[in-house]
Amino acid sequence: MSVRVLISFFCDDRPGVVEELSAVVESSGGNWLDSQLSRLGGRFAGVLQVQVPKAHRDALAEALLSLERAGITASITDAGDIDTQQTDLRCIRVLGPDRQGIVHELTKALREADFNVRSLVTAVETAPMSGELLFRATAQIEVEDPSKLAGLELELDKLAEQMTLEIDVLEDID
Repeated sequence: MSVRVLISFFCDDRPGVVEELSAVVESSGGNWLDSQLSRLGGRFAGVLQVQVPKAHRDALAEALLSLERAGITASITDAGDIDTQQTDLRCIRVLGPDRQGIVHELTKALREADFNVRSLVTAVETAPMSGELLFRATAQIEVEDPSKLAGLELELDKLAEQMTLEIDVLEDID
C-alpha cells in the first residue's frame, strides 16, 4: 500500500536542487507526482506531491532531514484525501500598480463571497515604458454556486476601482 505526501522545501538557489530532491524521493521508492517550484528572491522553494510505499514514509522523512547538510530545508506532511468532486473553475486576472494589501483585499472579497482559491500566482514586475512597479496575479477559484458569480464580479469591480486595478473574471483557462 502506498501513501501520498507533500514535501515543502526552500534553499539558496543553485543548480542541482531538484536533482537532489528527486534522488531522495527515488531512493525511498517514491514517485514524484505534482510540483510547484519557483525562485523567490534569491531562494528556491517549492511543494511537491509524492506517492511512496507506506513502509518507506519514515525513511523518506529521514532522508529529507539529511538534505540540511546540503542547505535544503525540507518537511513532509500527509497529502490528505483526493477531492473527486467535479467543480466548475474560473480564472481571475489582476493587473495594476503595486501596493500593499492587494492580495489581502482580493482574497477577502473571495472569502466573503464564499469562493475557494484553488491556486494563486503573483508577481511584481517593472512596467516597460514607465518603470513603475506593476502587480500581476492569476487566481483559479472553485465555483460551487454559479449564481454567486454576478455578486462577486460587482465586488471585484469595486475593488478594482478603489485600488486602481484591472480585475477580470474569465472562464478557466489552464
